[in-house]
Amino acid sequence: MNKTLKVSISLNVILIILIGFLVGNLIAYYNRNLYLEEEVNRLNHKLSILERQLSYYSKLASYLHIEGNASVRLEVYGNISFHAVAVYEEDGKYKGVILNYTISIIPGIGRVLVNTQPRIGIDLQSSINVAKIVAENITGINLNNVDIILSIEASREVDIVDGPSAGAILTASLISLILNKSMDPNVYVTGTIEPNGSIGYVGGILEKALAAAENGAKTFIVPKGEENVTVYVRVEREVFPGFYIITYVPKKINVEEYLRDRGYNVKVVGVENIRELLNYLWS
Repeated sequence: MNKTLKVSISLNVILIILIGFLVGNLIAYYNRNLYLEEEVNRLNHKLSILERQLSYYSKLASYLHIEGNASVRLEVYGNISFHAVAVYEEDGKYKGVILNYTISIIPGIGRVLVNTQPRIGIDLQSSINVAKIVAENITGINLNNVDIILSIEASREVDIVDGPSAGAILTASLISLILNKSMDPNVYVTGTIEPNGSIGYVGGILEKALAAAENGAKTFIVPKGEENVTVYVRVEREVFPGFYIITYVPKKINVEEYLRDRGYNVKVVGVENIRELLNYLWS
């Protein structure tokens, strides 16, 4: 073998090694980029939910002094059971979950008590306290001579990431109990409740909608304006062979169409306040 051929073979071997090294690094970079993009998408989703919560609590802080102005005392006691829908995080992904609850009214001194079984990481205390204020204003009945007990049940321990979002349905349930009204079990609801009776925005609409649909919902009620939601869709672009750039671009999704594409016929309705919500639940 002559010297020139040996040099050529050596250079080819070196070139192959370098190409292998570069390809290996590109693959590693691609995988890392993919992981980081997915993590950014997950954090954006979480940030959206947290922003909704912060907005709710900021508004709530200015209303903490408000009390119901009703003068008629409640003399009839009982309980009502219904369902709420929430979002939890598992393995870096968000999923919808159905929570079954019971609201009981018993003779008492105006307390609002919360019990969960098993442990459920969710802020219910603020929501049920606001529900009491709104229920008194809507019904004209003072609840200071009774205790309100909220009991929530789930199939397993779960950490809910959008605590205030059950406020609207808890308020509707409390009003229905006071007025001895029944609620349509085919209706599922998400939305916060504010002391003036308005229903505020929440996060995780698509996850909740899917959970409701899977549990037999015929109507899914959301805060007005959230019948359409913005999600970030993964877009993969090959800049040269074997190397991709991944970005997430915003996309508007109609919730009702989203469910229909998955085989569910669910009517999605937006409401602005508790009175509108009650019209759907009582019909």
